[in-house]
Amino acid sequence: MISFMPTISFRFARVYVLAILLSTPPAALAQYAMPTVRVDAKRDIGIVPRRLFGTNLRQNMQQDERIRVFLKDTGITLFRYPDSIDNGYNWDWDASGVMSQNGKPLISKLSRFDAAVDLARSAKAELFFTLKIHGSTPQEAARWVAEARKRGMGGSYWCFGNEPYFKGDKDYISREAYVELVNTYAPLMKQADADIRLGIAWGGPWIEENSDKGRDSFVLRGTKKWVDFIDFHFYTGRWEKDAGIDAKRIMAGSLLVAEHTRKFRDIIQSVAPEKADRIEIQYWEWNGPPWPATGGIQTLASALFAVDALGEMARCGVKAAIQYNLQEHACGLIPGFEQDRADSWATESWNGKTIRPIAYAIQIWSRHMGPVLVESSVANAGSYQTKDWHTLVNYQGQVPLLALHATRGEDHKSLQLLVVNRDEGKAIEAQIVVQGFTPVPQAEVMILSGPSALSHNDVVDRQPAYHSFRDAPDLIVALHRAARDIPGPVFNHSFPPHSATVILMQAAGRSAASK
Repeated sequence: MISFMPTISFRFARVYVLAILLSTPPAALAQYAMPTVRVDAKRDIGIVPRRLFGTNLRQNMQQDERIRVFLKDTGITLFRYPDSIDNGYNWDWDASGVMSQNGKPLISKLSRFDAAVDLARSAKAELFFTLKIHGSTPQEAARWVAEARKRGMGGSYWCFGNEPYFKGDKDYISREAYVELVNTYAPLMKQADADIRLGIAWGGPWIEENSDKGRDSFVLRGTKKWVDFIDFHFYTGRWEKDAGIDAKRIMAGSLLVAEHTRKFRDIIQSVAPEKADRIEIQYWEWNGPPWPATGGIQTLASALFAVDALGEMARCGVKAAIQYNLQEHACGLIPGFEQDRADSWATESWNGKTIRPIAYAIQIWSRHMGPVLVESSVANAGSYQTKDWHTLVNYQGQVPLLALHATRGEDHKSLQLLVVNRDEGKAIEAQIVVQGFTPVPQAEVMILSGPSALSHNDVVDRQPAYHSFRDAPDLIVALHRAARDIPGPVFNHSFPPHSATVILMQAAGRSAASK
């Protein structure tokens, strides 16, 4: 009897535990499981376009040797020139191509077209162009296209203007007038260079679903003969001043990429089915909230949004992305500017020190991640919810605490794992399971982090804030390098709070990597 009781007790306990497990909701069980990061290096899901790593370039920005080194270190591959400027100037081609205003030439180096071309070549970057559409003519547009071709910039991408869709704005153009403009300008531009690609300004959800319903559909329907791409401007993470900047809201914004691109493709398929597989989705401006008034100082949260957003753009088939912008008081990758008129502010040189966090997000993808996306997934990581009244510019819903992207080298000899931890308060330890790739015993680790999710590298305790001070403090948000042992294709890793971590693995051997 005594020897029989433990057997009965064990069976009873096993049945009891099983009953509890069966009656417990899966969501409740998941909270006790270690997060799992899975990567299948043999399952390719897409190419990472090199055109995702662009930035906006304006005539009053700088282009000296320090800037050129920064561009190379960051991995900039594309410029949009001249930024968002689509009015208020003329090109003087008799003076070898210089911008002029009110009949006077501008004095900044980048107001000369040849200087912009030279900077692009120095950075091994492409130039895309914002076409001047206010106070212009088709002939003026065609001349610029021809001059670009003469300088080896033929076959580039040209967008008709910048954000002409905001009603009440001085540069607003009605949908009907915009369609007429595109159809009038395009033939002469194509005559000047048959290989150029033409794009239309795309308002996105705020315009199409709210302030000018159906505008994007209307414009595409009326111009599809010429359209090779749409140009969407993506800003997210807006805040309420009385509540303070919300890091969670900013970090969640990257989840909108999949939502937006799906909507855009639905419109393209509906309006232009004959070209649906050829019209590219491009983001010619993107950032978190761009200005301080909307919560837009560049913080670590902005960079964590950016590093995930770039991965989502690659995953969702976005063909080009151009961050806003290179050099600006608050939203630029670096502060400073160059005087472009005799009566404008004197040049404020970049101090060579202040680097805004989004620059590191671009660097991670352009210089350290691989060219081929591979399948990856996260389980049991937990989530948080975002909900606010900015429903068309902020993400609404459950936000995974861990975001994941994985890439491989073209030769299958390297694997790159990128994990964003959106948890502001604690590290998350996860089990990493790698399939189709055998790593060497040691890997390089890169961590983008700072003291808090709202940490930044700007000077804000003196005026003028966000400017380029020579005695600016050391960087608070930065990219750090370390090394770690890799015991095999299954290992654990702790991801610090509010951070982006890249684990760079090399293959143990070609044969091992390809098995």
